[in-house]
Amino acid sequence: MTAGRSGISSVLRSASNPLAAAAAAATASRSGRVEDPIVQRLQAGRTWAGAVASVWMLFAYPLAESGQEILLGKVLNVLIGCGITLVAGSIALSVFIGMARPPLRGGYARRLSGPGTALGTLLLSAAVCAGGTLLLVQLAQAKIIPWADIRAAGNLAWLTSFLLFCVGMLIAALALLLVAFFTLLAAVHSLNSCFRVGDVHELLPALISPFLVWSLFVLSLFDNPEVAAPPLVLYSFLLGGPLSVTALSAWEIRRLRTRYGVTMKAALGRDEAPQPPYTAPPAYAPYTATAAAPPAYAPYAPYTPTATAPPAYAPYTD
Repeated sequence: MTAGRSGISSVLRSASNPLAAAAAAATASRSGRVEDPIVQRLQAGRTWAGAVASVWMLFAYPLAESGQEILLGKVLNVLIGCGITLVAGSIALSVFIGMARPPLRGGYARRLSGPGTALGTLLLSAAVCAGGTLLLVQLAQAKIIPWADIRAAGNLAWLTSFLLFCVGMLIAALALLLVAFFTLLAAVHSLNSCFRVGDVHELLPALISPFLVWSLFVLSLFDNPEVAAPPLVLYSFLLGGPLSVTALSAWEIRRLRTRYGVTMKAALGRDEAPQPPYTAPPAYAPYTATAAAPPAYAPYAPYTPTATAPPAYAPYTD
């Protein structure tokens, strides 16, 4: 629960900055976690390279769709990616924790507070965004405030209520826009961190990320292209993401093994040296008691007394 409390506290500390708050809620932050700065820089570089390539494609070739459709398509891809990551992450976590040895299984289960924080933050912000949008639509359509009764109370009351309503709607719209921006950022960070499965173990993001990008690649084959680019350029662009993510994930797994000694066997607690097979001791013949004669001793010689004269003393003289 320590990781969960630290994640929530970091979100509260950065609440004034939506970007920092979304990153704090959806990025792995478990204490003691192996973090390689070279891997992080390469991942950030790959993300920026993908963003630059996407912008270049939009400006280099004619658009096959309107800008609004492209924007909605990007948001839809993020939502679909979050759904795929959520399903794949849940399956991977269940299998990983289930295969771990009992001493490690409980520790991994306690680390689920990290993924739970990312998922809960995203669902809560999405619910607030959807509920706020519905409420604003109801208010704008005059389905909640009885404007007719207010108008009957007089022009001054109606004008005052209308001004307060406009100010409140403006504040609510800005707050809703901030929540929507936070929700989108939280979804992007959750997608990049695979819903903080790295809090459970460092190997899990590298194992889930290739499955995610290849799933999105397959879905993109059934969608209309956004730009009218030549097939060679278009499919090279579409394959660039999955291939780069897969290569980087494989290199990350190798680097974790060679530099930090992090392996899947060690993560599951199955890296002990094999024990030699049990060999039964040889069978011995049962003990049989035997009657043995006692040893023979020579008899003692009979005692014969001898007469000895008392010692002679010198006479006493005064």
